[in-house]
Amino acid sequence: MFGRVSAGRFSRMFSRPHSEGAGAVACAAAMPLAVLALAVTADYAKVSHFRGRVQQATDAASVAAAEAVARQPDITNDVLAGQVADVVFLDHAPRGAGTPTVALKSTAAAVTATVGYAGLAPSNFGRFSVMTRSAPMHRQPRPARVADFRPTGTR
Repeated sequence: MFGRVSAGRFSRMFSRPHSEGAGAVACAAAMPLAVLALAVTADYAKVSHFRGRVQQATDAASVAAAEAVARQPDITNDVLAGQVADVVFLDHAPRGAGTPTVALKSTAAAVTATVGYAGLAPSNFGRFSVMTRSAPMHRQPRPARVADFRPTGTR
């Protein structure tokens, strides 16, 4: 009634089909996702590098503007600080960055220069806004130096 089931027939019923090419198909399906992940990571690194270079440029411009005004207190401070900050920022900033904004507060005791930048970072997947602001730089105006000559001995 229930005849004997041969071993070959039994193994064919419950065995999996041959899967010799399944690994290649899985790799081919996952490859676009891996390439996209790599591209997004590289783009994020590029944007982060741009932001870091802009931050360094605003910091350098702030220091240079405060030092220039502290050394030349008799010149119009806003014009001098703006020119110095623009030159130093463009020298240190990555290509494609615009111009910074400069805020200056000068008193007899200290000079405070704050340099800011608002722009867009270049990206392959859209544009990211970059807003940086340097910490206010305080510089003490240097006192005027007077030459003083005193002979140390007589001859």
